[in-house]
Amino acid sequence: MDSGQPLWLGRSVDDGLPSDAVMPLLLDGHAIGAIGLAFAPSAPRMGPSQRAIIRTVAGQCAQALDRARLYAVEHEVAEVLQRSLLPRELPRLARLAAASRYLAGSADTQAGGDWYDLIPVDDHRVAVAVGDVVGHGPGAAAVMGQLRSALAAYLLDGHGPAAALERLDRFAARIPGAQGSTCVCVTLDWLSGELRYARAGHLPVLFVGPDGTRYAEEGAGTVLAVVGRPAFAEGAATITPGTSVLIYTDGLVERRDEVVDEGLARLAAAAERHREADPDGLADRVIEDVLGGTGPRDDVALVVVRLVPAPLAVTLPAAAASLRTLRRAITAWATAAGLPAAAVDDLQLAVGEAAANAAEHAYPDTPGTFDAALRRMASGEIAVRVRDRGRWRPAPPDPGFRGRGLQVVRAIGRDVRVTADDSGTEVVFRVPVTARPVAAPVAPVAAVDTGGPVVVVTGDLDLTTVDEVRARLMAAIERGGRVVVDLRQVRHLSSAGVRLLAEAADRAPQLSVIALGLSAVARVLRLTGVDDLLAVHLEP
Repeated sequence: MDSGQPLWLGRSVDDGLPSDAVMPLLLDGHAIGAIGLAFAPSAPRMGPSQRAIIRTVAGQCAQALDRARLYAVEHEVAEVLQRSLLPRELPRLARLAAASRYLAGSADTQAGGDWYDLIPVDDHRVAVAVGDVVGHGPGAAAVMGQLRSALAAYLLDGHGPAAALERLDRFAARIPGAQGSTCVCVTLDWLSGELRYARAGHLPVLFVGPDGTRYAEEGAGTVLAVVGRPAFAEGAATITPGTSVLIYTDGLVERRDEVVDEGLARLAAAAERHREADPDGLADRVIEDVLGGTGPRDDVALVVVRLVPAPLAVTLPAAAASLRTLRRAITAWATAAGLPAAAVDDLQLAVGEAAANAAEHAYPDTPGTFDAALRRMASGEIAVRVRDRGRWRPAPPDPGFRGRGLQVVRAIGRDVRVTADDSGTEVVFRVPVTARPVAAPVAPVAAVDTGGPVVVVTGDLDLTTVDEVRARLMAAIERGGRVVVDLRQVRHLSSAGVRLLAEAADRAPQLSVIALGLSAVARVLRLTGVDDLLAVHLEP
């Protein structure tokens, strides 16, 4: 055999791949792989020229394989470096709800230089920054880390957005690879709602609030590390609780075949469609609508922050009619706070039951009032306090169908405490904030036998409506047959309604209920154990 790389001849069946020749892939004298070749039975005997060609191909394959390995290692290093330089999670603040997303682009397999940060700068202000470094790979990730750290230091020193960018620009001029980077910096005072912002070549901030969606065009400036640029400008706005602020990188809106204004319009339209969603939901739905199913071609960083309203505090007459007023106030506050729908339902149920106890039991002889207070904690949970200034009726020896209100409170709330003394009764608990469905998804059920009377209930089944529904339900039970209670159009089911269903089930063993599977009503039926007392049919 010729001198040079060895060429082993002979048929091999290793790994199930037959080969007539095997050539090692050598790099600096070390084998990093091998290639096998199979020839047709009619192929002529291999000569020196054929062997030389194979060795040449093997040498090129060895170099290509080595480059691929180095590229994979470089990509992994860049991705790990970039991920380690981004916040693992955003700080938790009582007056600010926030969500962040980072998506690696599909156009380039290397990690990029997009970054974001959220920094509490004092006891009532927070700074949010998003930036984009030119290029990809470990170099871009390293530049990104330096810019992010430097800007955070300037903001923590008390500098406003424009002043912080001025200092960041001077710093970037000393960092190879930082020229042309973009950045947007925002500070928000959650007590006053004042928001200040400045941009270094970055796309505008998007406001999404109850009064509509708009871009903040002020505060525009030149990309970082450009000689002779004008001073950075600073814009200002005052936002109200419930307003979300979207800050993002160009990978979310830019396309090669269109002007950037089209992408900005697409983003604004998506945000407007989902403006009532909580920050996590808004971030997910905006990305889904704007990018579709194709994913981003470039890296995307997105931060959504929403100003949370001050704690809710109401004082209402201890009467059944006040419970609906309380529910409306909770809905408005929770929506402005950016709570997911499931958490709003849980608040309505738990707070409503605590208040219903005050309305029913605190003032047996004279009118009175109760207080309800809700505040968002830094953990994201909602702290609740309901207090009256009366005396609850003593619990009867046989509570009958009662006692399900506090059962709901304890099932939903954490650290539930009921304290009673001569000055009144106080119920304190915390409600976790999750985006879970209000009830588990259910499979289709068999058709309900409606051969007997059907009692359809709409709206709210609570203290104000329970007597009217009781009259209709008991009349249907008196007529006999399989009575069905249709709760599919009920928005709110209180413990008063639960007591009625339990009482009716005791009188009519064949009683059944229809409810929607993904509804607050289904959740109450499960939490109170009513689904063990009668047949509950849940529709998907």
